[in-house]
Amino acid sequence: MNKSRLFLISLLGGVLLSLAWWGLHFAPVMLVAFVPFLVVEEYLSRNLPKKKPTTWKVFLYCYLPFLIWNFTTTYWVAYSTPLAIALPFVQAALMALVMQLAHYCKRSFAPNKEWGNIFFALFFLAFEYLHLHWDINFPWLNLGNSFAKYPCLVQWYEYTGVAGGTLWIWLCNMAVFELVCCFVFESKKSLGRRHRNMHLALATTVVLVPCIISLIRWFSFKEEDNKAVQVVVVQPNLDPYSDQYDFSPRQVCDRVIELAQQKADSNTDYIVCPESCLQDYAWEHNLEGSKSISYLREFENQYPKAEIIAGMSSRRLLPYGVKTKAARSFADNPYMFYESCNIAIKIDRDTTAPQSNLRHKSVLTPFVEKMPFKSVLGFLGDLALDLGGTVGTLGSDPEAIVFSSQGKPKTAAAICYESTDGQYIGEFVAKGAELIFIITNDGWWKDTPGHRQHAAFASLRAIETRRPIARSANTGISCFVSPRGEQSDRTAYWQQAVIKQELVPQKALTFYVRHGDYIYRASAFFAVMFFLLSFVISKLRKADKLKIQPK
Repeated sequence: MNKSRLFLISLLGGVLLSLAWWGLHFAPVMLVAFVPFLVVEEYLSRNLPKKKPTTWKVFLYCYLPFLIWNFTTTYWVAYSTPLAIALPFVQAALMALVMQLAHYCKRSFAPNKEWGNIFFALFFLAFEYLHLHWDINFPWLNLGNSFAKYPCLVQWYEYTGVAGGTLWIWLCNMAVFELVCCFVFESKKSLGRRHRNMHLALATTVVLVPCIISLIRWFSFKEEDNKAVQVVVVQPNLDPYSDQYDFSPRQVCDRVIELAQQKADSNTDYIVCPESCLQDYAWEHNLEGSKSISYLREFENQYPKAEIIAGMSSRRLLPYGVKTKAARSFADNPYMFYESCNIAIKIDRDTTAPQSNLRHKSVLTPFVEKMPFKSVLGFLGDLALDLGGTVGTLGSDPEAIVFSSQGKPKTAAAICYESTDGQYIGEFVAKGAELIFIITNDGWWKDTPGHRQHAAFASLRAIETRRPIARSANTGISCFVSPRGEQSDRTAYWQQAVIKQELVPQKALTFYVRHGDYIYRASAFFAVMFFLLSFVISKLRKADKLKIQPK
């Protein structure tokens, strides 16, 4: 097989991955999308002498296909910050490196053995875990997310989270790959029909059994029979590139109130508004100085049960002399610092806003709300997009904070990018949240696949936690999500809208909420262990080779 043919086969993998993620409508393609990469890697392994050190050919053959996938799937991120232009190139390099490291371990422990491909699953899971826990946290393309529009097929995420989906995708690809090997590689063609039938049965089982289990759970799942609450979701449709700067805070509130009045009544419990809806930039120690909060409280008091939850840009004063990573100094006092913050606030009926009734966004968007590796890349800060006055690294909370009110269920208000992290959302639920509100502003990405993918991810958070979700997106898509991940009342993009639904709070904790990303943690541990062992083995082999050479 010549280099051109190998290159075309690897490109096929990039095309399949792009197809699976384009609108997430063809997610089942993910179950075979990595087969071309495994075919190329297998051919390279078979044609390298066993004692020859591994080369970087796997990386080279994988980089361009992964670049195609990343670019076609996440190009829209560049609308939010010019720095994101480099994201597909960096992502593709990291993914190709993952494949190279897995190839390295496979050659050390299991050359030409079927089970050796498990290293690809192991290292990809470790890579996804890294993407949740380092400065450039971008879990958007974690493989398990691809089934967000097929909630009926991944109901078992309540036990495994998205990591279980990634593992399933790799196991399916491995099983299908072994079946393909029976027709591609000469050494396996001679094994006969019985061997091919065995691999066909294995591939069918790995693909279908999780789907069948999920469908059974889909049709048998029943919500807890608790008292329902009425939720009104507002979609004001403020253009983040103009309206949020040109409109006064009063004009923004007028639009929110005008929309909310269309659905709110005496039975309304919550009115949910999107991220950064209130643009007073109020100081948190004096939130009553915010005209937006005062104005919305007046409106709220017209309804006997209603509470308003909204996103807001704020400033938090730090104690004298204290300086954090997000600290900004006062021009007239270099020893006094404050933080700009992106918060969710629950507006109470009284004239105070306790600290427990506001929370700061903690899962921050890289290069937009935080500068990764600030000591090295801090000079790039001026290239970040000004998100309504919150440019640069923002202040955050060290842990998830839930909202509570007497006589009402505890609620979680996840802000935008936080909804991409399943374990973080699970922390709200572990602390008692019975309902989840996702408030977001996806208008920065314009009418691209980005906002549709983001909306779809809400279904996965609902399955993982078995909590109903109300999603308020500034420019859309706003919707409600049932605990089994089914979306309803979806609004159109770039239109003013308001929707209302009764949601039933849930109290039971799923296995995933109790244990978090245990699959990711275990994979990261074993990936590091096997890589270190592979390194030691290669050094020992090299030493032995030097010993037996004649003097």
